[in-house]
Amino acid sequence: MGQQASKLNKEDISNLKQETKFTTRELQQWYKGFKRDAPTGKLTKEDFIKIHRQFYPFGDPTDFATFAFEAIDVNSQGYIDFKDFIISLSIASRGSMPEKLKWTFKMYDRDKDGFISYDDLLRVVRSIYTMTGTECVTFKDEDITAESRVGKIWVGFHKSLGEKDSGRISLGEFSDYKRLDPEALSTLGVYNDLV
Repeated sequence: MGQQASKLNKEDISNLKQETKFTTRELQQWYKGFKRDAPTGKLTKEDFIKIHRQFYPFGDPTDFATFAFEAIDVNSQGYIDFKDFIISLSIASRGSMPEKLKWTFKMYDRDKDGFISYDDLLRVVRSIYTMTGTECVTFKDEDITAESRVGKIWVGFHKSLGEKDSGRISLGEFSDYKRLDPEALSTLGVYNDLV
C-alpha cells in the first residue's frame, strides 16, 4: 500500500477512493499526516494515544484511544496501517448512519461477545468523560456523571435500568437508528466532527 513512499501511488489512490468518501487531495493530505506520525507506515497504540493527547490536553485519552485503536485494527495486528486508518476515519466521519453505528458497535462491544452490555457502554462513556476532562466541558445537570449519561443512553435503547446486569444490545438494535432516542444517538458519534 505504498507505505514507504512519501505519496500514495495512483493504484492506491484509486482503490482508497472506492473504499472511502475522500477525494484524491484529501487522501494525499491524510497520508502525509499519517506518515509524519508513523514514518514506518505502522501506527502503534502508543502513537495513537499520543495523537489523542494532542487533541485532548486537559484529560486522559488513554482508555478511549485504546478502544478506538482496537476498533480500527481490524486484523488485530497490533498496529494500524494507512488503509485501516483511512477506511475507519471515512466511516466514522462521513459514513451513513448505519455504517457509523456498525463501526461504533465494534468499539463499544468491549468483551467482543457480539453484544453491548451496560458495563461495555459504561466503560466507553467513562473513557470519553476522562478523555475530555470534566473541568473543561460543561455538561447538562442530568449528564454530570458518566453513569447518569449511560443510564439515559441505555433507556434510549429501550432497556430498563433494572436489567443493567442482564440486558444486552444487539448489533441489530444498535443499528436501528430510527428507533433510537436522538440524544443517545448523538453521544455515539465521537468522531463526527473530525473532518
